[in-house]
Amino acid sequence: MTLSHWVENGWLRPHNTSTKEIGNLLRIVDRDLSDAPPLILGESRRKDTAYLDACRSRRNTLEYDYVGGVTEEDVEELSEFVEGFKTEVLTWLKELHPELLSPK
Repeated sequence: MTLSHWVENGWLRPHNTSTKEIGNLLRIVDRDLSDAPPLILGESRRKDTAYLDACRSRRNTLEYDYVGGVTEEDVEELSEFVEGFKTEVLTWLKELHPELLSPK
C-alpha cells in the first residue's frame, strides 16, 4: 500500500508545515536530549533504569508488532522487581518524606 492509498482512504492528509512548527519540534528534541543525562534514581540504580527501559521498549514492540512474545517467567521477573522497588520507595519515603504517605 502506498501513501497515496492512505490519502485516498482518509488515513493521511496533506500538511503544510512552517518554520515555527519545525522550530517547536526541534526544541522538543533539545529538551529531551538535555533531560536524558540525569540519572534520577542515582548511580546505584543505573542497571535498574536500563532494565526498566528495556521492559518498556519490549512492551512497545510486542504491543504493536506481534503477540505472544512474553513468557510467564518474564512476567514473574518484572513483578518481583516491581515489588522490591516498591518496598525500597516506601522505605525511602518513610525515612525522608513521611508527610507524603497517607496515614493507615
